[in-house]
Amino acid sequence: MNKEKTNKQTTDFHGAALIDEDGNEIPITEDMVQNACHNLEEDELEKAVNSNSGQKKQ
Repeated sequence: MNKEKTNKQTTDFHGAALIDEDGNEIPITEDMVQNACHNLEEDELEKAVNSNSGQKKQ
């Protein structure tokens, strides 16, 4: 069995990657996941603050 060597680096995606418009695989990193979670938390906090500001005080 003859294997050709390539200059391309191989990345272990563990099954988690995005495909861009050119068909390139972009691995999903820990930083990407943490950033997404942080953004979700901020969005939920903003929704909670906005919904509470519309309530009348008794």
